[in-house]
Amino acid sequence: MALPIRYEVVRRWVDDEDVLEEVLARVVDVDGLFEDVPPAPRGRLVLRGCTAGTLDGDVQLEVQGSPDSELWRLADLVVHADLGDGDLVATATATCLLDSEDLGPSPRFILSQHSKEIGTCVAVEGLPREHRGVAPPVTLIGCDTPELIRPGRPDGERGPYVGLRALDPDGRVVAHAGVALDVVSVSPSAVGEGLFDVVLDQSGDAWHIAERPVPAARGAWRIWMEGVPAQRNLWAPLSSEGRLWWNEIAAKARRNRPVAGVHDVDGTYANDECGVHLALSEALVGPGDYLGGVHSITGAYEEWWFVPGITLVWHQPRVALESVPEHFYGLMKYLLRNGVEVLFEPSEPDFSYRLDRGVELGGLVDRWITGWARAAEIDPPDALLDNWHVWADLPGREEERVLTGDAMVAEHAEDVALNPVPTWLTVPTRSPDEVGLVVEEAGLVLRETEAFMVRGLLDHPAPKPPDGYELRVTPGDVIEVVVTCDGEVAASGRMAVVGEDAVPHDVRTAPDHRRRGLGSVVMGALAREAVKAGASEGLLCATDDGWHLCRKLGWDTICDVVVASNDKGEA
Repeated sequence: MALPIRYEVVRRWVDDEDVLEEVLARVVDVDGLFEDVPPAPRGRLVLRGCTAGTLDGDVQLEVQGSPDSELWRLADLVVHADLGDGDLVATATATCLLDSEDLGPSPRFILSQHSKEIGTCVAVEGLPREHRGVAPPVTLIGCDTPELIRPGRPDGERGPYVGLRALDPDGRVVAHAGVALDVVSVSPSAVGEGLFDVVLDQSGDAWHIAERPVPAARGAWRIWMEGVPAQRNLWAPLSSEGRLWWNEIAAKARRNRPVAGVHDVDGTYANDECGVHLALSEALVGPGDYLGGVHSITGAYEEWWFVPGITLVWHQPRVALESVPEHFYGLMKYLLRNGVEVLFEPSEPDFSYRLDRGVELGGLVDRWITGWARAAEIDPPDALLDNWHVWADLPGREEERVLTGDAMVAEHAEDVALNPVPTWLTVPTRSPDEVGLVVEEAGLVLRETEAFMVRGLLDHPAPKPPDGYELRVTPGDVIEVVVTCDGEVAASGRMAVVGEDAVPHDVRTAPDHRRRGLGSVVMGALAREAVKAGASEGLLCATDDGWHLCRKLGWDTICDVVVASNDKGEA
């Protein structure tokens, strides 16, 4: 009886846009593929000049040098003695996550916990630089042509990239694994005559065809290697990490567009973010199909599956609400905002009410940000699951993340805190104090809270300029208004018109001309010209000074807007 071939040993060559995979050998099975790299042994560290308070548990150490930097994980760090002057004797399991060749003469040592900086050191002694994590050997069981397996000599960027590819019974490639092809031994295999067991050493350098799968990936690989899944919830027994690997494999599978109609979601096992995603994916496109990433369900394919007439009936929503409430809220809100009807079985009236309010607020944010970007003359923002990414390219504000509500604020704040460039986080919310505490705990710096405001424009006040002032209006998609006095600019402002919406921006009055009603003159002229261009409603985010002006002109406050930054540049 012929045994099934489950793996192939391959080399990949890249030539311009052409990719060629050369099969070197066929293999019945592989042992050792899903083994972890052994960690460094626990050792003693001396932290010199440490400014952190209590040090305990898992700590991240960033060594900022020039030109290179390093990143270390100090697992289960325990301080045993305080020598004074911030010198601490500790033990930890130190693992190098990012290595370097040249830190320069005076690197900085920064300690962090839970994505938040907790202190610095002058130096850290005892890091196990001699330890090099080496993956265990991999054994090819039942290999047909071991004589063809060889490392290959790298040739520029062409390769070869080496490794294995896993197959299902139909010969479809399920996944790739990076494995070095340094042969240690070849011996006859017990699985069949003419087949061999080949041990491959993994201590050398190689250009891998893909990353090597971790132990948590084993279950997902095994299921897919039995064939494309044809029933739901086969991923349910997997860990959160294993479910992520499941979705990575699915990304290489077929892609079917959802159709209009009622789709039932089995939420029984949606007890983590990936479980929520896989339950939704199987309801919309079926088991074994792909519906984008966990945090970007459409990615570049928004028009690909947001077809009219989709209704989701989410069964057992309480599982997700108790396990990942903010992620589930953000996802449901995103679906509703894009025209998908969502029903819950059994019903969740309190959650549904919150969703309705969140969708309403998110829709207003969507309308505002489009006009704001146009008025500010910056690139159109990128729409993501529950936020907009803005490439602001402003001093002290290279990027900005604008949320469509206050779901998952902690996760977003931690993300922004880790961004290496100056980044702002903007959160429309009806709970500003609570949101402010959350973003500060993530290490962000609070800026002035603003107000999100709205007003109908058809009856907007439009006072005339005082004596001695002249008003100049320049119409267009972005209206410009300038008030001058003796040829000097006394006040100015801009307003972008997008359909029936108008968004004011950068309305300002020169210090020598304040308290003369010029802000009202500018706002009135902008509103009047926007109505001529087809706008009927205005949206804006106002500072405290702007709020007082807009309130006087009849603008209503929708909610507060908490603004924070990672403080990596002056604004």
